Amino acid sequence: MPKANRVMIIGLDGATWTVIDPWIKDGTLPNLARLRREGSWGNLLSTIPPITAAAWSTFMTGKKPGKHGVFHFIKLFEENNSTNGKPELVSARSIKSSTLWDILGHHERCVALINIPLTYPPRPVNGVMITGLLTPSSAKIFTYPPELSEEITDYKIDLDRFIDKKPFQDDFDDEITAPTLTLVEEYREMTEKRLRVTRSLMEREPWDFFMVVFTSPDRMGHYLWPFHRSPQPNDSPEVQQLCQAVRDYYIRLDQVVGELADQAGEDVTVIVISDHGMGPVPGKQLHCNNWLQQHGWLRASSSGTYITSPDGWLKRLSLPRDKVGRMVRRIPGLVRNKWVRKAASSRATTVDVHQSKAYGVPIFFNIMGIRINLKGAEKEALRREIMQKLPEITDPETGQRVVQQVYQGEEYYYGPYADNTPDIIAIIAPEYGCNYHLSHYSSFVTKRQVVSGPAKHRVEGIFIARGANIVSQPGALPNLNIEDVAPTVLHLMGLLVPTDLDGRVLTEVLAPDFLKTQPVRQGEPLGLWPDEAQATFSDEVMSNEDEELIRDRLQALGYFE
Repeated sequence: MPKANRVMIIGLDGATWTVIDPWIKDGTLPNLARLRREGSWGNLLSTIPPITAAAWSTFMTGKKPGKHGVFHFIKLFEENNSTNGKPELVSARSIKSSTLWDILGHHERCVALINIPLTYPPRPVNGVMITGLLTPSSAKIFTYPPELSEEITDYKIDLDRFIDKKPFQDDFDDEITAPTLTLVEEYREMTEKRLRVTRSLMEREPWDFFMVVFTSPDRMGHYLWPFHRSPQPNDSPEVQQLCQAVRDYYIRLDQVVGELADQAGEDVTVIVISDHGMGPVPGKQLHCNNWLQQHGWLRASSSGTYITSPDGWLKRLSLPRDKVGRMVRRIPGLVRNKWVRKAASSRATTVDVHQSKAYGVPIFFNIMGIRINLKGAEKEALRREIMQKLPEITDPETGQRVVQQVYQGEEYYYGPYADNTPDIIAIIAPEYGCNYHLSHYSSFVTKRQVVSGPAKHRVEGIFIARGANIVSQPGALPNLNIEDVAPTVLHLMGLLVPTDLDGRVLTEVLAPDFLKTQPVRQGEPLGLWPDEAQATFSDEVMSNEDEELIRDRLQALGYFE
């Protein structure tokens, strides 16, 4: 028998207020509008970086990546993070922490979990689970209990047929996926299949906590970002059709949210979240390592062919690579020439990481890590100096400051799995990306030669909570973090919040009377459910073919090169 204070979470992977807010205001999305109007809402800030694997792992544990061990789809900061020259993928086994559903299981609360990323391979939960993103399409066991896999036949975790092509136009890559009405329809069909399975499990399974994630908002953002708006009269017929198809998908998704909230009932607290937001690909870039080199902190190492390489010729002729690239692209057909393509990608100068005092390491398109090759007082002095100078970087064209925030690495990445993280983290304005190649450029900040892709992830996701114990407030709330959701759910369900969680209970969304009668209480950390010995993963082993399929899918979406 389900207990009181039940909670349902509806995850909309990659959803952003940039898209949803205008359609709420013009009446296109009445169900999301109703939940927002009757409850509390705001931006839900994602992880650094705002990558699906790290963000959903942080949600499900209530802890930042340094405590659960997942920083990316790959093992981002580990020294030996590759197999056969390819980055090693993470999985549910990579999460080195108990989860929200472990805690709920210890309190004898029943759960039903559908399509949450990084839950494959499955392990026991006090209820039912269908695994999500990174589940191989050929997996025979993708549920708990295992026999549930045999019952689920008309279901799709993700689309595979587009993974061999990137979702954007690139001058040096002919293999793209053009936005089509068929693509939108396939994502809609995937949503309908997920809804049917979700409603069936809601009806037949006892649950105190229910969660389902719909991934199509993220996929459509990657492939169809320019069409996430209402069609305009001056659009071409093709553009109008795509804009209308995307809008119609969101209308249906809004209906899905409303149907699930209604089926759950008025006594259930409904929370809608996304793991990150979405926004356009930046048109400019910061040449991070060039900036460090100019200050004398980075040393370059050149190959023996440097003098005759494109880098060598550009420097000898005082020709900035970015300006040459713009000239080349004005000549029709030249960018398709194989020799020009080779010259454009050829790099003779690299970073000498052993002789450099500091050098940049990629974290995300607009998030830079900096490692410092010094120790003790020298290291701290250089770290302070770099952190002081980073915010001074400006765009010579606009005068805009490029670096928005600067952290010491351990300010964000702390915990038992944060040993090899960068010493400095710099978050760049989303209008700019980070470029780590050393070459001769006209400035530290230049226009990008190729703007590859319609959209990239943003830190700002969405949050809505509506229920009897949630206060209704019209304005967006600040300072909501994705690690705060799990402790808030626990408190809403009348349970102790373990002391090892990084997140906090979002008391600002709770009704005053509820907080008065049920103040936040903390308890001891709880391990895996039912215990460490029995919390074993499915013994399915991912084949090399399945791993390549998943790797290709992630690469096509732009998560790594």
